[in-house]
Parts: sequence; structure tokens; C-alpha cells
Amino acid sequence: MSDDNTPKARPMANMISAAQEGQFSVEMKAEDFIYLDRDCDYFKDNIRDIQSIMNEVARQPHWGLGEQADGMVSAQTLVDRFKKKANLADDRNSVSEILDDHYRIVEDIQQTYRIVRDRMMQADSEFAAEFNRLNTTLPERPPVQLPYGPVSLPDGTGR
Repeated sequence: MSDDNTPKARPMANMISAAQEGQFSVEMKAEDFIYLDRDCDYFKDNIRDIQSIMNEVARQPHWGLGEQADGMVSAQTLVDRFKKKANLADDRNSVSEILDDHYRIVEDIQQTYRIVRDRMMQADSEFAAEFNRLNTTLPERPPVQLPYGPVSLPDGTGR
């Protein structure tokens, strides 16, 4: 969502290239490819939603931190920093711009696995038939959530 029109480098171009050249392989079921693709779409949609919120934050006219009171210079400075951190910081370190990078990473993951899936479909007609059948019949589901916190602590326990 950046106003900069220069093309951004693909963060995972090496993986995409390896997949295109057949140097990247995975062992996955057709169902896994479908849900991976849907999960990527889900995350991309959520990234765009958060960026829209950050655009609203950057345009928020009144924050209620004393920024409109005479003599409260630090309040206006703080508000200006929050607005820049929401969108279009001078150092490309705003939430919206960082999320642009995350969006491109998710796109690259999605493209890599689509290439692998397509190669598998070309090589295995049974896999292709199963993928095509499941692609229209598998129910929607939210992405799988990992448990919060460390799986194991430094002492080796899960407490």
C-alpha cells in the first residue's frame, strides 16, 4: 500500500525459481495444497484489512492526547510519530509498509506451492483428479492455530 512505485524484490525469489526448475519438492496430499492456498488467501486478506486500519489511524484527526492544546508540543510530536508508524514512515518502517513485505512473502509462498502442485498434477493424473475433486468439495475452515507460548520451556517441560 506504499505510494512508492518502484518494483519490490520478491523476498522468496530463490524458492520460486527452485520450484520452477524442479529443484524443490514436497510430500503433500492434494488436500494440503488446497488448504495452504486458502490459508494464504486468508492471510493476504487479513494483511490488507490491517493496512486499511493503519490508514485510518494515520488520518485520525483528533487523538485526545493534548495535541491541540497550546504548549503541549510533545503531545503533537507523539501523535505525529504514531501517524507515521501507522503508514508511510520516512524509514519505511511503518506497520503498513512492513505488512507490504509480509504480503509479498505470503504471495511467494503461495506461488511456490502452486508451481509444485501444478508440476505434480502434470506428472500424476490420479493426484490431479483428486486435487480437482477436492478443490470444489472441501469445506472452508479457518487456518490452523498454533498454541500460544513456547511448546517447551528451556527446562524441557511444557509447563
